[in-house]
Amino acid sequence: MPSTVPVPELKISESDLLEPIRDISRALLQRLTPRLAEAGLAPSTFWSLHHLDQGHGPHPGELARRLGVTPAACTASVDQLVASGYVVRRPSPGDRRQIVLAVTPKGRRALDAVWRGFDVSLRKILAGIPAEDVAITARTIRAIAARLAASDPLGSEERP
Repeated sequence: MPSTVPVPELKISESDLLEPIRDISRALLQRLTPRLAEAGLAPSTFWSLHHLDQGHGPHPGELARRLGVTPAACTASVDQLVASGYVVRRPSPGDRRQIVLAVTPKGRRALDAVWRGFDVSLRKILAGIPAEDVAITARTIRAIAARLAASDPLGSEERP
């Protein structure tokens, strides 16, 4: 039987948290998008490359499930990554009828450049915010991320 995690009663309205999360998500994407373009990546190919680099989804079907996209959409993204030299397809060592995907050194350099540029940008933005506030925010974001990772990725348990 799945365990349920108690959700603390919040003394704030939904918009007090939801709107800032939307705002920061939008702002983060705006900061990340130019870095992706510099690396020759679209958002869809970037997230595929990121997941593969993290060791998630070396099989195309598994990657599609992780990304929440159709196998056809995943294949198109992977085809672009292969054509750019960021990813290679190899026979699976366990079952040579299947393939696995692996990030190339060129792909890893592209990811590093994107994250390094993003990190520099974020550090500039955080300058002047008290370290304690940043630490509390980081802990809160990690807790939210952990709960998101443990929940239904489509959020069907919350749909009206």
